[in-house]
Amino acid sequence: MAGKALKKNRQHNKETRPASKVIYAGFWPRFLALCVDIFMIGIPISLVIYFSFGYETMQSQPGFMDAIEGTGTSKEPNPLIPLLTMGLWSLITLAFWHHSGQTPGKKMAHIVIVDSVSFRKASLGQLLVRLLFFIMPIFAFVSFFVMLFHPKKRTLHDIISRTAVIYTLRLK
Repeated sequence: MAGKALKKNRQHNKETRPASKVIYAGFWPRFLALCVDIFMIGIPISLVIYFSFGYETMQSQPGFMDAIEGTGTSKEPNPLIPLLTMGLWSLITLAFWHHSGQTPGKKMAHIVIVDSVSFRKASLGQLLVRLLFFIMPIFAFVSFFVMLFHPKKRTLHDIISRTAVIYTLRLK
């Protein structure tokens, strides 16, 4: 009888702790993953918006060169385009995170978003909180500095949402 209880307890402990040593992903793999995601998620969204709103509407949006040259556009920019772009990017990213904990860039970098305590799949609520703080510019800027000094390389949006980004490769 005691043997069964001991075996059950060991099985429970295996379920609550990670199978191998956890290695937290640092700045460069996460940055690389974000760059890949900007292209792999952002470009298709831009093409959809381009074909939906047309070339002229896309050209009326203020851009980098307008800021440098100080020239304005003759047409009034459509405020719906940046909101739609950011909304679509956020929804697609959240869907990837919820499905597998990885975007295409994170998959390429062999990193995954997990719950910071159990190291299992993060909940949809955690991922939504993470996304909201991830897309706020001031938090994104501060998160970079937090990650540089945090012992587990967690960003501010990871800390707030109780998530962590770890490597998926198992060490032997």
